[in-house]
Amino acid sequence: MTDERPNRNFRMEISFDGTAYHGWQRQPNGITVQEVVENKLSHLFNVERIRIQGSSRTDSGVHAQGMAVSFEAPESPYIPDWKIKKAMNRLLPPDIRIRSVDYAPPDFNARFSAKGKAYIYVVNTGDLNPFTSRWSHYQPEFTQLDAVREAMKSLEGTHDFSAFTVELIPEKDHVRTMYRLDLKTFGPLVCLCFVGNGFLYKMVRSMTGALLEVGRGRMLPQRVGQMLASKDRSMAKDTAPACGLFLMKVFYEEDEWRTFDFDTPPFFLL
Repeated sequence: MTDERPNRNFRMEISFDGTAYHGWQRQPNGITVQEVVENKLSHLFNVERIRIQGSSRTDSGVHAQGMAVSFEAPESPYIPDWKIKKAMNRLLPPDIRIRSVDYAPPDFNARFSAKGKAYIYVVNTGDLNPFTSRWSHYQPEFTQLDAVREAMKSLEGTHDFSAFTVELIPEKDHVRTMYRLDLKTFGPLVCLCFVGNGFLYKMVRSMTGALLEVGRGRMLPQRVGQMLASKDRSMAKDTAPACGLFLMKVFYEEDEWRTFDFDTPPFFLL
């Protein structure tokens, strides 16, 4: 008998600790978050494979509080739709959690419907411990925070960010708009927040690499603006390690980014 269950479109929000994974996007040489989630969804809906579209392609070791994905699936023979979140969280490993599952319009696509994203990079200026070393970058000399704030201002607005990507493709557009950059401290943890309409490959980690130099007093804040204006990757600094980076939220309304804020470091958010 032919399976005539019609597909529905879903929007799902996922949080994960990226330490054990080779990034988000499915690949042949290592386990990824996408692969794990697709396998569990396919089992739940009793189909050969459900393909999910992620809003971002986070790198190996990068974390997420609010990765958005979309997927199409028929009605499950095992579980009603309102129990998908609970059922998936029972199937998934503890370092991947489903935060929400909702119906989406047929034309919704987690990547192409996105209007913007927010990332946070966490720098630890205090003592090392087994937990902060997993979710932050240890930099005890990162103390020149007023200079960092000054440098961050030069990155706001619409610019060609060619100097801050490690995948420079001449025929592609490298112009992005950074709506807002913020810096907040929580004890020894310094959180750098980047909110924009889109990000190039490793762009946040590249910008953070330059800001780390400023915060350690090794570079004047105005140099960051000069790097940006150069559009030359060789003028920039090394990318910051993946362990401190979190994708916090993906926005699907034009002005939704204006309401984004945080009162704790990413790994304390509920």
